[in-house]
Amino acid sequence: MSVPKTALEEGLPSQSISIPMDHAAVPADQAVSRAAARHHTGVRAWALTLALFLTPLVTYWPATFHDYGLRDDYSNLREAHEEPGTILKFCASHGRPIYGWLLQSSYGQAGSMQDLHWMRFSAALLLGAIGLVMFRGLRALGWPLASSLCFGVLMALLPASQVIAGWAVGWPYAATALLATLGFFIVEGTLSAWDDAGRGRIAGQCLLALAIMWVCALIYQPSALFYAVPLAGALIARRDRGLAQTVRWLGLHMSFVFTALILAFATISALYSRGIFLKSGRIAFEQHAGEKLLWFFTDALPNGLSMLVLNDDNQRDHGWFIACAVLVAALLVGGLILEWRRHGSARGLTWAMGLFGLPVFAAGISLLASERYATYRTIFAMSAVLLCFLVASVSALTSGWAPSARRTLAAGVTGLALFMAQHHVFALIAVPQGHEWQLIMNGAAQVRLNAPSQPQIFALASSPRDISTATIYHDEFGSLSSNSEWVPKEMFKRAMHDLHPDVPNLESRYDFSEGYRLPPGQHFDVIIDMHQLRRFHADD
Repeated sequence: MSVPKTALEEGLPSQSISIPMDHAAVPADQAVSRAAARHHTGVRAWALTLALFLTPLVTYWPATFHDYGLRDDYSNLREAHEEPGTILKFCASHGRPIYGWLLQSSYGQAGSMQDLHWMRFSAALLLGAIGLVMFRGLRALGWPLASSLCFGVLMALLPASQVIAGWAVGWPYAATALLATLGFFIVEGTLSAWDDAGRGRIAGQCLLALAIMWVCALIYQPSALFYAVPLAGALIARRDRGLAQTVRWLGLHMSFVFTALILAFATISALYSRGIFLKSGRIAFEQHAGEKLLWFFTDALPNGLSMLVLNDDNQRDHGWFIACAVLVAALLVGGLILEWRRHGSARGLTWAMGLFGLPVFAAGISLLASERYATYRTIFAMSAVLLCFLVASVSALTSGWAPSARRTLAAGVTGLALFMAQHHVFALIAVPQGHEWQLIMNGAAQVRLNAPSQPQIFALASSPRDISTATIYHDEFGSLSSNSEWVPKEMFKRAMHDLHPDVPNLESRYDFSEGYRLPPGQHFDVIIDMHQLRRFHADD
């Protein structure tokens, strides 16, 4: 009995074929074997579901429940309780009103720093949900089981996913990507129904998908373009489409996304014009296309290609970073060449169009915006698109290997990615930020609220020289929160609140000041020296 090939191997869309049978004539032993097969399939489905959900949870667990916060966490916690609406107004000024509402709601439910654990836990769960939806979606499109599973697992371990899992403010980024993925499959189902001359619920499905993408664009625009990831998966799987048909299909999907983004932009512009929200000066379009493309290829794209080694402002592991990016690029080109040779020039052009065009499309918001800050959180969609093509390319390049060798390769890469992801989030986000929080907490614990005179507290703000990690990349990995003019004060307020949750008007019972130098000739009851962070330095 021969097993039918998958759509990626055969070049045909996967189909479910039903064969009528006379159940009364089925022998008892066959009925038992079929029941056993159904049971085995059910067990495997549950095992795969648990694997996709548990991988990010297990990977990021040490960081998830570590006591730490980031610069925005402290102010968000205070503003959510003391100044309702401030977070919403700030995020809306940057074109993300629903993001602001989500943060206001989640921080409003948090009563202490330890409650941030559950926001990070939610981010890990959402990453697992994205992996599960992508796994099932790729399987429905015709991807092999192993390739679909590898993508679902590795997607949750990308550097962009690490930032999302390590930041309490990052869970809406993952929620946006999940909604965008669902939006794609709704639209794709609508297009299939149209091709099959179905007219039943097409209008309703289109409106639902448009509403979902409109919401995504008002949460976090870069993650809304995660829509491009299942789009890449579908382009890879559907070898039965010709070049012209593929171009038309891509055009319909991209036009849909463009329409949703325009509607969202029109919505926020109307809110600005009516004075409901104030527009931030950071909302501006890029005026120099050539320079922006150069920035994309020299800064953003290498971050997306190097999926294991982090970029580093100090260029400590620059050689490894470049080597990883070059290796991934070589594998992607190798997959393109192999596709061209095996399936002809038309298919090769289709693959090239997706490989070179969809990452640019996925990074479209960053290319349109005037800012040039190559952060990982803004390239989640682009990194996942590149991963999609990478998994398909490696699958094709190793198709002649023995099954055991392919399983060993997959297990080795996944294990390495899991180890690196856990290390990056714990050692470069949780631990250094935890050290800052602990220093503030130790200082706050020394304050005597019942002293005869009002306690005088001074915080020596940290400097870039005080980082406790050898690796640092922008404000995401290895950075300091206390190296600013306002964060130490917010951190101290939060520490005092967590230590004395039942004491009213805490701020009126002490005098807090901060600076980069201790004022001469003044007495302070408590001095919090953030320069002590240097003693925690570790060669990560």
